[in-house]
Amino acid sequence: MIAYEMRKIGIFSELTGDEIGKLSEYVREQRIDKGVELFHQEEPGDAMYFILKGGVRIYLYSLSGRELTLAVLKSGQFFGEMSLLDGMPRSANAVTMENTDFIVLKRNDFLNVLHAYPIIAIKILKDMSIRVREADAMIEDFALLNVYDRLIKYMDKLIKTDGRKEEYYTVITHNIKRQDIASAIGTTRETVSRVLSSWQRKGYIRLLPKKMIVYRDMTLRRVQH
Repeated sequence: MIAYEMRKIGIFSELTGDEIGKLSEYVREQRIDKGVELFHQEEPGDAMYFILKGGVRIYLYSLSGRELTLAVLKSGQFFGEMSLLDGMPRSANAVTMENTDFIVLKRNDFLNVLHAYPIIAIKILKDMSIRVREADAMIEDFALLNVYDRLIKYMDKLIKTDGRKEEYYTVITHNIKRQDIASAIGTTRETVSRVLSSWQRKGYIRLLPKKMIVYRDMTLRRVQH
C-alpha cells in the first residue's frame, strides 16, 4: 500500500516499480491532525516529510514576535531535508494547516536512500534551488516594496495558483485566512482586512465565507487604496 502512495510524490516519479518497492522499506506513513507543530526552529532534525494529502506551513518569528510565512506546501511536496543534509538544527518551524497524510523518512535512512537513488538526490537539490530563489525574491520584496505592493503581488500569485476562471471573474476557493496573508507578506491582520475591505467596497473583489471572487476587469497593479 505504501508503495502505491509513494507514486503520488513527484520526486519518486522516475523510479521503477521495483525501486519504489525497495525504497518503501525505508519510509513509513503517518497522519497528523490540523494545527500540530511538526518541528521548531533550532531543534535537531530527525526526519524528512513528503506530503501525500493536506498542507503544511513553514514559518519564522521576527525579532518583534510576528510570524512570517516562508512557504505553504501541498500534496506532492516535501520538506525537512536541510537538517538531514548539513546536520544543523531546523532553520524554521512547520505546522499542519489541515489533517495531513505524510510519508516520513528518518535521518538514519536518509543518506542510504540518496546513495542508492542518485535521481532523488538530484531532485532534492533542484527543489532546494527553487526555494532559494523564492527566498531571494521574498527578501527583495521586503527591501523594495511597501506592504500594499506586497499584498498586490501576493494576490497576483494567489489568482494564478488557486484561481478558477468563471465567466468574467476568478474564484479563489482556497479558504485562506487573513492572518495567513498577513504572515506571508509581513504585516498585520488589520492591515490586510482594511485593504481587502476597501477593494470590496470598490467592486474589485467579493469576499464570501469560504471563497473570494476576483473580477476579471480588475487590474491589481492599478488598484488604489
